[in-house]
Amino acid sequence: MSKVTFLSAELFNAVKRDVSKHIKKKLRGMEIDVTDMELHNSSQTRTLRVYVTLSRTTNLKALYLAESMICKELQDEFEMQPHAFYWRYLPEEKMADEAAPPPPPPAT
Repeated sequence: MSKVTFLSAELFNAVKRDVSKHIKKKLRGMEIDVTDMELHNSSQTRTLRVYVTLSRTTNLKALYLAESMICKELQDEFEMQPHAFYWRYLPEEKMADEAAPPPPPPAT
């Protein structure tokens, strides 16, 4: 069977939740702390992309191995192959700073 890199909108919406759960479960099993993940199926570029946000740093070799293993498993389980993974590091302290209200202006 050929690798599916683009899905119709209907099929993508049907499998999106299962694929997301599978990827998050595998990454957490590899002790990679995932805080957010988004799958993007582009009809214009006809690509399937995975955006992953991490809460702590992970070395690039571990991310490469995780990406390779997950791509192979997605091919085996769902017969689909992501075009690219995009990794982003957003420390928990930074997320807390963004969520906190700004300090009040100094009294004069």
